[in-house]
Amino acid sequence: MKVIKVLYICVIIFSIIFAIERDFKDSNSNGQWDSGENLLKSTKDDKFITIGGAVTEIVFDLGFGNSVIAVDQSSTFPPKVKDLPEIGYIRMISSERVLSKFPKKIFTTKDISPKTVIGQLNESPADFKVYDSPKTIDGTLLLIDQLSAELGVQDLGEILKNDIELDVKKIINIASSFKSKPKIVFFMNPSAGSYVAAGSGTSANYLISMIGGDNVFSKDFKSYQKVSKETIFIENPDVILVASHNSEKSPTKHFNTLEFEILSSVKNNNIIEISMSDLTMGTSFASNALSIINKINYESK
Repeated sequence: MKVIKVLYICVIIFSIIFAIERDFKDSNSNGQWDSGENLLKSTKDDKFITIGGAVTEIVFDLGFGNSVIAVDQSSTFPPKVKDLPEIGYIRMISSERVLSKFPKKIFTTKDISPKTVIGQLNESPADFKVYDSPKTIDGTLLLIDQLSAELGVQDLGEILKNDIELDVKKIINIASSFKSKPKIVFFMNPSAGSYVAAGSGTSANYLISMIGGDNVFSKDFKSYQKVSKETIFIENPDVILVASHNSEKSPTKHFNTLEFEILSSVKNNNIIEISMSDLTMGTSFASNALSIINKINYESK
């Protein structure tokens, strides 16, 4: 027992020394940097503002969470961002609210608007960086490359990318076991008599495709559109993904009723609740997709 105890202490001491040499906080004392572990050089003096969920998540995962002094409302992950001041929503940003924080660096994507704000931020003393908004996993990997290069931590960016690519391989492996593509639909904020489904061109549609499914409404419309109950019965999806902005009220209850019991998705207990943040194309998109596909109880799986 004494030998084990001594070895354990040695491991802890080694991990602490290693962490100091690598300049990061080794939160789990495993002697290596893991996604999200804060770099010691990251402090509030850096005065970063991140605008856009994917940008915020990547900056935090690269170890610069302590550098961020404010975020926008679309930035919901990691959970610790809830403790930071908000400066509005990415598509309705106020330059006054942003610049009142006296940021040194502002990171965002081309989703930012209005155009007048973009001009004002460009002319401000802050270092204003605008990147393409990722729409696919490839876009996320590119954004990781860009942000890790900007922050001088390309090696950590490679670690994040490797984690994502590993999750993607796992998803492909599971999806390949489907004898046929499950028919899947995504509903947002369902309520009695109102069912808003995702069409093509949406993150939900990309998610469905990624997990090996066929979005039943992808050929009917783009973006999001209300559909009738009759249409839902006709399409008879194998899986229903559902999310709500109201976390206090489970959106799945709208389908777990006698009215919908004839649906294959209800019969096979394939009403899967997801978080709206699962649709953010940040570093966690692939791991969220992996979690979702593992919940599917599909007969051809």
